Amino acid sequence: MEISYRDLIYRLDHMPSFKTTEEIEPAHGFIGQDKARRAIDQALEIKGKGFNVFVVGLPGTGRRSFVNSYLRQIAANMPTPKDWVYVYNFSNPSEPEAISLEAGRGKIFKQDMQRLADEVMEALEKIFESDEYARRKSELEDEYMQKKTQLWEELKQKASELGFAVQIAPTGVVTVPVYEGKLLTPDAFEALPDEVKQVFNENSRKLKLIVEGTLYKSRRLDREYKEKLMALDKDAALFTVGAMFEELKNQYESNPHIVRYLSNVQNDILENLAQLRSGDEEVRQAFKKRYSVNLIVDNSAVVGSPVVFERNPTYANLAGKVEYYSKGGMLFTDFTMIKPGAFHRANGGFLILEAENVLRYAYAWEYVKRCLMTDQIVVENLETALGLSSIVSLRPQPIPLNVKVFLICSPRLYYLLQMYDEDAEKLFRIKSEFDWEMDASRENIQKYLGFVASTCCRLNAPHLERQAVEKLMWYSARLAGDRNKLSMRLGEISSLVREACTVAMKRGSNVVKREDMVEAIRQREERVNLLQTKYDEHIKNRDLMIETKGSRVGQINGLTVIDLHDHSFGVPVKITAKVHVGERGVIDIHREVDLSGSIHNKAVLTIEGFFRERYSKHVHFSLNATLSFEQVYSVVEGDSASVAEVLALISAIANVPLRQDIAVTGSMNQHGEVQPVGGVTEKVEGFYRACKLRGFTKTQGVVIPKANLKNLILKDEVLESVKKGEFHIWTVEHIDEAIELLTGKKAGRTTKTGGFEKGSVNYLVVQALKRAERMKEAKKTKRKKKSH
Repeated sequence: MEISYRDLIYRLDHMPSFKTTEEIEPAHGFIGQDKARRAIDQALEIKGKGFNVFVVGLPGTGRRSFVNSYLRQIAANMPTPKDWVYVYNFSNPSEPEAISLEAGRGKIFKQDMQRLADEVMEALEKIFESDEYARRKSELEDEYMQKKTQLWEELKQKASELGFAVQIAPTGVVTVPVYEGKLLTPDAFEALPDEVKQVFNENSRKLKLIVEGTLYKSRRLDREYKEKLMALDKDAALFTVGAMFEELKNQYESNPHIVRYLSNVQNDILENLAQLRSGDEEVRQAFKKRYSVNLIVDNSAVVGSPVVFERNPTYANLAGKVEYYSKGGMLFTDFTMIKPGAFHRANGGFLILEAENVLRYAYAWEYVKRCLMTDQIVVENLETALGLSSIVSLRPQPIPLNVKVFLICSPRLYYLLQMYDEDAEKLFRIKSEFDWEMDASRENIQKYLGFVASTCCRLNAPHLERQAVEKLMWYSARLAGDRNKLSMRLGEISSLVREACTVAMKRGSNVVKREDMVEAIRQREERVNLLQTKYDEHIKNRDLMIETKGSRVGQINGLTVIDLHDHSFGVPVKITAKVHVGERGVIDIHREVDLSGSIHNKAVLTIEGFFRERYSKHVHFSLNATLSFEQVYSVVEGDSASVAEVLALISAIANVPLRQDIAVTGSMNQHGEVQPVGGVTEKVEGFYRACKLRGFTKTQGVVIPKANLKNLILKDEVLESVKKGEFHIWTVEHIDEAIELLTGKKAGRTTKTGGFEKGSVNYLVVQALKRAERMKEAKKTKRKKKSH
């Protein structure tokens, strides 16, 4: 059936009345995607482990913008999560301690500790220089010297009673025998009578024990003095700084971890007073750094819960890292050099990641899974995690993780992860699927208009007249590939509105007219249609051997679509068929040389099944029939040429010519029913361009499946040609309709006798097959006679 011009015009029946989009109330937020929104809401309601979200959809459907915007709306009403700090671990310095505080308190605590360190250092200087401290220290020294002197005097007295004098030498205590009031030299001692020497030797052993006892008491006295001096220093320091610490502990009494940490700091100061009093500024700065706070998560400026969209999800950007500094050719680090990652910033809220980017970086996907499995954030450099570094590093305490991860990906990547990574399904149990189209209902059209109006307002650009909106809707339906749908590739729609506004402003207009939208669409296509123009040149110059008039036996114009991601266009292709006596049936040349895809192979087998079912009940199929897509040197895939291939075969078998001014597209089943195909608009326009380049004959056109009529959204140029009668479009539901249209003969119904109507195409096919059978039998008889 031929389709009229009126039936080809794109109309929107539910378009409201307005002159410009300025009259339309702008849409707030995003339109459509209710199914995706409900899935996200379900994920937010479920608090269990593993209910993270796969956000699946085609590029341009607003996945990123929608999720980011929607989550921010939700997060604004959620509680703000706690701050996290890393502090020095006094019991194990290689494992910095992680402490949480209420939101906004982390920054205050860091400032408090910095102020406390400064005040403590200043106070210690003053207390140890005070008169009171000097007096108490002097008293302690006097007491110590008095006891020390008394101890040595007692030693000297006991030594004198035993006949010895005591002398203090650099090597220790020396005892010298005294005889008759004189100190004896070794020679003089040897000259003494034996009985005297014996007395001295006995007394020497006694004195040795006394000296050892005295030395022990002296060392104990020294130790007691140091302990008392240290206790004095601690008392003095505690008297000064204790009040500072108590004041800070009172401020943070609700946080036992902070209170315990402050006690550890206080004890560390008291234990290291000697170093703090040394006057070495480098040492003092080192202790100040030890008592500082590394604010790893600061939520003081966050309203509600955080929403983090990490666009560069490297391992370090997700996990954080431990940095190093070089000193004297060596690498050093400390807890202040721990840097946060995206998981730290998003903790307590939402983390948005793009799956393709996560998978692109080494071990990033593994880290994401580890965090979600363990509910912990572990800061560990990648080289350390892999065991590739021999540098001593920190092992910061893990931070508990409470985050909902949204992983944006394409359908293809989603199914690959589901198939090859068993953890993906366990950790991401919710799928939020973004549709690429929406029904062109009254309600949805109103929303679409609101989106267009909000785009104009957001860009501060001219609004669109009604006719410009109608053209925009035509373009949206063309993107969707269905008259009853509108495309949800809103990024592309918004971009086109911007381009049309630019065209209008360049023209000096304060409103976008239809011609502005048409020009924007033309410019957009012109930027990406270079390959299409090259194919058109080949058709015009007859490098592509396409016929657009006359008739040929065993030859027909099929239609293909070339999809370049940013542009799709149709190209006619010559399909030829040749037959000869044989037994192999339908032979596809492309399949024979491995230039045929699996779907096309199925289509060829379907064609063979159709022929055998229709004609083999009348006669044995004794033909070899070859099919070829001429001048096609790549893999042929798909079944949209099935109808054209059947027509070419029937033409070749029955020797009935086919019209070359008609191109055919359509799939077919074994019953001869014509099925819908994809890219029908591009295919029609592709043959239209070929006819235009070769010259119109007013008989040219395209045959498409009737089911594809709703997918046909043609350019104004093609519609105008149809209106003038230069170009035609027919729809068919069965192969017999196509046979009659392209041959000008009846297809032929089955008669009461079981045959086909005499003179019909099907009758001619059967007759040709019978002749082929007789020829085959004659050849067999001839070979038998020769053999005898």
